[in-house]
Amino acid sequence: MGNQHDFFKGIMTVRVRGKLIEPFLQACTRRGCQITNMQRISEDEILMSIRLNEWTIYRQLRRKYRIKLSIVDGKGIPFLYKQMLNKTSLVIAFIIGVIFIFLLSNTLWSIKVDGLTPELEANVESKLKSYGVSPGKLTIGMNDPNEIQSKLLNDIPDLLWVGVKKQGTSYQLYGVEKTIHDTDKNNRPSNLVAAKKGMIVKAFIKKGRPLVNVYDVVKKGQPLATGVLVEDEDTFVHAEGEVIAETWYKVEQHLPLKQVLQLTNGEVENQYSLRIGSLEIPVWGWWKGKEGNFREETQTTKWKMLNKEMPVQLLTLSHYKIDMQTLEGTKKELEKIGVQNAAQSLQQYLSKDSKIKGQKVLHHRNENGKVKLILLFKVHENIAVTKYISQGD
Repeated sequence: MGNQHDFFKGIMTVRVRGKLIEPFLQACTRRGCQITNMQRISEDEILMSIRLNEWTIYRQLRRKYRIKLSIVDGKGIPFLYKQMLNKTSLVIAFIIGVIFIFLLSNTLWSIKVDGLTPELEANVESKLKSYGVSPGKLTIGMNDPNEIQSKLLNDIPDLLWVGVKKQGTSYQLYGVEKTIHDTDKNNRPSNLVAAKKGMIVKAFIKKGRPLVNVYDVVKKGQPLATGVLVEDEDTFVHAEGEVIAETWYKVEQHLPLKQVLQLTNGEVENQYSLRIGSLEIPVWGWWKGKEGNFREETQTTKWKMLNKEMPVQLLTLSHYKIDMQTLEGTKKELEKIGVQNAAQSLQQYLSKDSKIKGQKVLHHRNENGKVKLILLFKVHENIAVTKYISQGD
């Protein structure tokens, strides 16, 4: 028994009593029965494991040899199925659980749009909602990402390209806005709006009328400067300038408490062999064992004669013994490393002109052999983006 096939068909532990146990067992095996895990309890009693589908043969032969059989235990799918039938509430709970997990795994929980201006991002989210793609809805019956991508490109002329990717229970979109090659684009009426939330620390408006002051807190999409020079009059310009704001980024880091280093202790054992075509012939060191941890390096030496490469090569296989060392960092050291790694990652995400002005550790906790750091970075960056004024604005 003990194999998967027997488990699916069922295995029983049976107690056998009688004076003619050995002849009884011999008769059963001649009929093709398989017996395992036999244990003798006494001279007239044994325990053994048999297959469920062979139980009828044992019952047929027990009368002939005056044997008493009793079932001690049963394992396998047939017994589990019988137990489940006897526990209706458990079966119902299992079915409800499966349905619940199925619904959770097929529900769209979030949609993330990157790479677009706030106005275009809002337009994309509105179109997705009209397609029936919104958080809280089942993904069953939704259009696949390729169809959603095609619809967005057809329905939103300002999109040059958009990528739609399904990740688990969320949709992630990354779009590229069309660049209008207009030789007179710098003369087109426009406003400056905030690309993100922040507190104004410096503003330099070259053209246009400022709408915010230093230390004002602005929201994403809020106008910063307008191209309307005089209120209630049709006097427009192309607003230009920079609005430096203090923004905040929360970064999470996970660092291991212990680091395992693989260091070579200098000991090396070499094995040499000759390679002729695809054939390798051991020459020296092939009898040496490979006990312990080691790192392998292979070097091939090619020989030439009369500027022609010979078909014979020398292979050198070096085994460097490795000494495993575990280093455990202190709380301050790990915190310092976490801040440096987070700052480097954040700097790659920010624009070149953005500057990190400070950071603060919001959370520091050890969990599952790692240090969890939640950091808040203060950044000064230009949040002004151009929004062209269309007719009717």
